[in-house]
Amino acid sequence: MSKLFSLPRKIPLENKFLLVAFTLSFLFFIFQEPVYSPDTYSYLRADITRFPGYIIYLRSLKFVFGDLFDIMAIAGHLVFGFSAIYVIFKNCSTLFSLSAGFKILLIVVLLFPYFYPIEIAVNLTSEGIAYPLYLFAISFGIDFLFRNQQIKIVHLSFTFLLLALTRGQFIIFAPIIAFLYFLKMKKELLKKGRFMYLILLLMLPIIAGTLDKTYRFIFYGFFESTPYSYVNAITLPLFVSGANDFHFLTDKDHKEIYKSSYRRLDSMNLLSSKIEGSYKDKYKVFHDNFPKICNQNIHQYGMAYYRDQGVSPPNETFKIEAACKEMFPTLISKNFYEWLSLYITGVIHGFKSVFILCFVMVVALLSFRKTLREFSIRNGFVLLATLLILSNAMVVAIASHSIMRYLFYNYFFGLLILIILLKKFIPKNET
Repeated sequence: MSKLFSLPRKIPLENKFLLVAFTLSFLFFIFQEPVYSPDTYSYLRADITRFPGYIIYLRSLKFVFGDLFDIMAIAGHLVFGFSAIYVIFKNCSTLFSLSAGFKILLIVVLLFPYFYPIEIAVNLTSEGIAYPLYLFAISFGIDFLFRNQQIKIVHLSFTFLLLALTRGQFIIFAPIIAFLYFLKMKKELLKKGRFMYLILLLMLPIIAGTLDKTYRFIFYGFFESTPYSYVNAITLPLFVSGANDFHFLTDKDHKEIYKSSYRRLDSMNLLSSKIEGSYKDKYKVFHDNFPKICNQNIHQYGMAYYRDQGVSPPNETFKIEAACKEMFPTLISKNFYEWLSLYITGVIHGFKSVFILCFVMVVALLSFRKTLREFSIRNGFVLLATLLILSNAMVVAIASHSIMRYLFYNYFFGLLILIILLKKFIPKNET
């Protein structure tokens, strides 16, 4: 009996700290009002333009708990999220032998997205489960790449598929893991079936895409990808487009949609050519008015155009996606310098500073050079972190506008990179 009552005192101080932090955070958020947004209602309606992950999560809770589903959704965000934070925190802490001070900084950064201004705990949007899935995927990737736990490729694959079916921006994650695995095993890739691991990692995005199409076929009758990728991506090309660019489109319906979209943007002065100043000034206008250029313009009008042509719902969503897919490379090629300049400005905006972007790029190049020569935990991890940071920023800048909501996933990587570099150049921080 005495042993039973002495158990709590045997809990390590670090675990007690985590328990207190998680408990206080849970109590703080669980009594807050759930935040509904247009995205929330689109998931509850199971809109065909949404990835299936959060639709299934939210609608399942609504089916089971009724009007209390939103409270249960917040609880799920928190429990799932804190579990993922615990796993990635423990993994990175032991992998790099972090000191108490660095551990506190890491847990603060990992918890940051749950608080203002991102607030993924109370916002009923896909970030609530995408962030934990991403952290779990990273942790399994660390085990697979740096701890030689080959069985973790099963956990990694399953988690990646859930992640990719929740937020499509992470489709590049598996190929990056495959690239690191190739660098690590390049001299013995054909031994002991290790080549199959590489093939599996490269196949995962294809499997995810097939599952996405299968979901849409089962519930909507269309074996198609989520029809909202090019609708988003066309926004910047529209912003830099010219009045006569419709001549380069081949489909007559696409031409009409483009001309109507251009006239609307022209009337609102939401064109790059209408804005005086630097590319930073132009990007700010684009950034602040993204919904007016995309959702309230090309998407809404495009679907209405096809409905007027007799296309029945939800076929019009696939029609406007196809139209934007044709426009995308055409408008970029005809306005390439302007598009590239604003695209780079958007990437810089996501990093808040060109110096931070350059720093990450330089660290990525140096770590790649060292990893190419000899794969090590430190160099391999820094390369993994910088590639994930850069790839996410670049994908987001193409597909949308660079806002914190899409970029916060990798903030903890930034801290770990600084810690690793600090421990390298200042030996006293090794312990």
